[in-house]
Amino acid sequence: MSADSSTAAEAAILDEMIHQPTRLRIMTLLVSVPQLDHLAYGFIQQTLDLTGGNLTIHLRKLEAAGYLEITKEFQGSKPRTWIQATATGRRAYADYLSNLEKALGLHIPK
Repeated sequence: MSADSSTAAEAAILDEMIHQPTRLRIMTLLVSVPQLDHLAYGFIQQTLDLTGGNLTIHLRKLEAAGYLEITKEFQGSKPRTWIQATATGRRAYADYLSNLEKALGLHIPK
């Protein structure tokens, strides 16, 4: 490894909140939809094949970090939970990807 690539790898700090595999999958799914859109809790659970308890724990951690917003409403008598990435979460995800590229020594043009 050259001095330049080791310096780049050392300088790249990965956001531990996003780096955890399940939370990375959640954030990847959420940032793949337009900024003003949201996804249903059940859709995320089914798409990522997670248990309700596991998903809820990770969503709470991401919400506490300010990376996503959880909205609950009723449609008729049925409760619905919507999840949306915040602007802060989208920036954190983009920074995470950029730092990961640096850590891996990749220089991917934007």
